[in-house]
Amino acid sequence: MNRNALQCSQTILSRLSNVPIARNKPVLGSGNFIRESGTGIQYVMNDPLVMFATHPALFGRAGEVVLGKKSGKASIVYKMGELGLGEIDYKQAAIILKLVKQMGIEKRDTVLEKEFLAIVAEVLTV
Repeated sequence: MNRNALQCSQTILSRLSNVPIARNKPVLGSGNFIRESGTGIQYVMNDPLVMFATHPALFGRAGEVVLGKKSGKASIVYKMGELGLGEIDYKQAAIILKLVKQMGIEKRDTVLEKEFLAIVAEVLTV
């Protein structure tokens, strides 16, 4: 089942039952295979069964790492690589992490990719 088929299944099920599917619901929830915590980031990408009850690939999905108040340096380094932004040193990672956590707390939500890119640009130009 690919991502479009899964989204279609979510929509049909939600419409027929007249109940929205919560983001964190197993299998169909859009946030089911997302992790924010810095701990276990390598597992999310390389060995998903350590982090998730079912393998995301069974549902045409993949594990996803998001950034926010619970992120760690591993998450920052991972996102830098995922977005092709290159490598950063320990000090830069610490500053970026601090700003990401701050934004996550202020927003009470995860940090969007465009917000992360702005933080990285700010830190790397200083």
